[in-house]
Amino acid sequence: MMRTPGSSEPGRPPLPDRLRTPGLVDQHCHGFAGVDFSTAPVHSVRDAVRELSLNGVTRVVASLPTLPGHEMLAAVRRLAPLVEDGTLAGLHLEGPFLAHSRCGAQSPADLQDPADPASRRWLSEVLEAGRCAGGQAIVAMTYAPELDGAEAVEAALTAHGVLPCPGHTDATAAQLGAAVDRLTAPGRALTPADPARTPAVTHLFNAMRGFHHREPGPVPLLLRAAAEGRLRVELIADGHHVDPGLVVDLLALAPAAVCVVSDASAATGAPEGTYTLGRMGIQAGPPAAGDAPRLAGNSTLASGSVPLDGALRNLLRWGVPLRAALAAVSTTPARTLPAHRRDTGWVEWVTDPETGTIAPGRPAVVVPPLLP
Repeated sequence: MMRTPGSSEPGRPPLPDRLRTPGLVDQHCHGFAGVDFSTAPVHSVRDAVRELSLNGVTRVVASLPTLPGHEMLAAVRRLAPLVEDGTLAGLHLEGPFLAHSRCGAQSPADLQDPADPASRRWLSEVLEAGRCAGGQAIVAMTYAPELDGAEAVEAALTAHGVLPCPGHTDATAAQLGAAVDRLTAPGRALTPADPARTPAVTHLFNAMRGFHHREPGPVPLLLRAAAEGRLRVELIADGHHVDPGLVVDLLALAPAAVCVVSDASAATGAPEGTYTLGRMGIQAGPPAAGDAPRLAGNSTLASGSVPLDGALRNLLRWGVPLRAALAAVSTTPARTLPAHRRDTGWVEWVTDPETGTIAPGRPAVVVPPLLP
């Protein structure tokens, strides 16, 4: 990163500084500003990704929520060419092999049983649909490792260069520990040609067993594995999904392992109203209120409230050191991507000379323009 100091004449307020950083990498993004990546036409996906790029988010992994099997397959086929041409950095499948009790805003009716032979055939078809000239378009899949058949899912994903990412899980500490051992045992790198690609736990804390002092659950184990460099963990830094103080503490504990993600949806950055997350209806409140989108008709959090540049501003406002904050939104999540897709370009931001945070609005420059 490079900072250009501001200057001013005596007696005048200081001019803003400019800060050049790597472009931001959002490895978990369902959509933005009215566009749901899983269902929108390709031209709308291009428009939303371009808008995010102009706000400094230069690499976007399109996250597909759990859908009926044929619709999820169609979405992969529709979006894989956007990975091939560089519009998207990859695809992330959030399901359908998730725990019913922890499905959150995912469609419970469309969850699949990984032990079902039909589901295994479906997975093979989806992975085949993800093949493109630049390699596998699908870079990660969220799954619940305690389900019967989960080991076969892990094997199928790793054989295709896809990271199996635990999440939406009711696993105990022992069950998740066994999965982490399977995925990260010495000599069993998921991607031998690129050992930096390690699994990332899908939105740590959210949609999994919580922590209690007499029943600690999986969180301490996952944090130990992250601190040891065996895996990475996602955090949604919108101030709603995880307490800001805890986000700060975890970035201090394992700064090289925390991927801050937006988990944004069509309702993020959109006017008040009802939108979709795949098949699920979600509600955006008044933008001035700053609330996170919810499932229509109830209080379940249904996506992040800010895009990734907003999450970066939150980190800086909460007191996360600049270097750690930038790594969490750029170089650490970039390790989800194959090496040939990690070039993010550079973003030049205007910073507030008094507060030291990045000013709201678009960055000054994206160098070079990355999108076609």
